[in-house]
Amino acid sequence: MRIKRPGLFYFDKTGLSKQTVFSLKLMFVTTAISTVFGNTINGVAKVNYLRSLNVTDFVYGLIMAIGPIGAAVQIFAAYIVEKTRKRKLVFMISGIMHRVAYLPFGLVPFFFPMTDETLLIWLAVLMIMVAALCAPFVNVTFLSYIAEVVPVRIRGGYFGVRTRIATVCVIAAGLATAYILDRFTGFGGYALVFTTVAVLGIIDISLFALIPFPPMPEAETKPTLIKMLADVFKNRRYMNFIIFTSIAGLVTAMSAVFQMVYARGTLGLSNMAVTVAMQIVPNVCMIITLPMWGRALDRYGNRPVMLISAYMTCLNPFLWFFLSPGPYAAIPILVVSTFGGLAMSGMTIGTLNISIGHAPEKNRSMFISLYLCVTTILAGLGGPISGWLLDNVMAPLEGMGFTLFGSVIDRYNYVFGVSAVLHLLVIIILLPRMITEENTASARAVLAKVLKSIRSREVVG
Repeated sequence: MRIKRPGLFYFDKTGLSKQTVFSLKLMFVTTAISTVFGNTINGVAKVNYLRSLNVTDFVYGLIMAIGPIGAAVQIFAAYIVEKTRKRKLVFMISGIMHRVAYLPFGLVPFFFPMTDETLLIWLAVLMIMVAALCAPFVNVTFLSYIAEVVPVRIRGGYFGVRTRIATVCVIAAGLATAYILDRFTGFGGYALVFTTVAVLGIIDISLFALIPFPPMPEAETKPTLIKMLADVFKNRRYMNFIIFTSIAGLVTAMSAVFQMVYARGTLGLSNMAVTVAMQIVPNVCMIITLPMWGRALDRYGNRPVMLISAYMTCLNPFLWFFLSPGPYAAIPILVVSTFGGLAMSGMTIGTLNISIGHAPEKNRSMFISLYLCVTTILAGLGGPISGWLLDNVMAPLEGMGFTLFGSVIDRYNYVFGVSAVLHLLVIIILLPRMITEENTASARAVLAKVLKSIRSREVVG
């Protein structure tokens, strides 16, 4: 008898009410739309728009850091949610405002001269700041909600499906954006892209009106902000998790913020080439491996799977150091992206699992908000740090003319190399010490089991 395999969008519905199943399925739709929105406002369109204004590397890094640094509002957002207990209302208002903030990105070309670069830079900064102030309220309320709705036993599988949907949408949005920007040169292409995704973003948040949010449990006493923060700082396991993810995000962002700039500028790749090599290829690889990583997380726990995933991805930043201009520059990026896409899901889903699973029910919003606040701010600082290094340290090094394999080492190569070394040290030193879980096997034992299972299947085959 042939056993029917679960579909790509399957998740375990055992014991869930019809309303919960409906909500979880509808969130697949919102995930698709929000992914198109988020991928576009943080992707090649935004990079091209800002670089077209002739900003320096340091200024570019500062602008890209506005959103992450705005995460400082997370603490205030969590306090508001815990005090008012009006989670859905806060989510809907902040979500709509966040999406609306990007409408001017598309409308600017119709109201302001495109030759006034200083004015356009300040307008971009203003719009990004408004969105940055709203995003923390969206993040805190949504993660707090989903932590209560998605049972622990299915989180790996369910989040795997969500990530798979998001991956498909990243591919579709990336191709569409790249085609529009290559087809419609100038600021008219940006107008079309940003206006479209802003409207889609508004639709995304509006769909949550159909999803009931469970009421937040009433606290015995109204918590003070100091007391809520103290509860988080006393939780050593959660604080260690925050420290690790924050430092890892910082060193990763030091290179990630400028990878697309390097590909578009120094390597001279088209929007379509960058989109295919840096977004579509890794996301296709993620789709292929997501079910495997999701099942592994559910079966073996977060810590060992995250370790395996981290060691697989640590090679990725090093490869960027060796990239140089040439007629086939896209090929090594394809190799880097393929390997990264196959390995990154273990870390991504495992981190999400821990961020909501290790946060206790009491004051959960504050735990999640502090995690998001610290990790996002530090990741945001990666851009300005690298930007300053590029303008003041790496540019003089580039001028010295050191070569590697016959090519002069570019200032971006130096930044990628520094980020890669720091990334490896974080994985070796911090991850095993900062991420703790009970009743989980070691990464070595889990890897041995997986390899044994693979060999057994080969023998049977």
